[in-house]
Amino acid sequence: MGVDTKAIIRKGVTLTQIKHCLEKAYGEITISPCHSDELFILVFKDGEAYRTLWVFFNECAKNDYHIDGILLTLGCWGNSVPIMKSLLNEFGGYLDENDCDQHGFYEVNASAFKAGKEFTKEDLFINKVIQKVGYDKLRVVMELLEEYKCLASPVDSSL
Repeated sequence: MGVDTKAIIRKGVTLTQIKHCLEKAYGEITISPCHSDELFILVFKDGEAYRTLWVFFNECAKNDYHIDGILLTLGCWGNSVPIMKSLLNEFGGYLDENDCDQHGFYEVNASAFKAGKEFTKEDLFINKVIQKVGYDKLRVVMELLEEYKCLASPVDSSL
């Protein structure tokens, strides 16, 4: 078990929103799905180092820390705290700078955290698409589904 910097951001933040927030400061982000549509890995370059951010959309934060939100985990070294603070400044939440010290989570940007919402069915479906085919194919799959939807429900002009 390693030492991690952990953040819990508000509910309802999508993978795309997290990606765009990180891209502002770190450039290209690679998203890798894991074994479920509730866990993703974002890889990005911070200076010369590649960083791996784990994103847990499940109930892990609520069950383990009694904070209802999205758990983010990043190895505790280098710029881990500023990286997490950039996400917390955008989405609000709680930060544990070092999960192996005596200090626990503290609040960052409380007003943004309070704006949290439940995931929509579309949000959950998009995570499932990303998990099955990858983030890089998301846009194409969604365009094809939209086209299929138009084909599958033609308007009957005789009515």
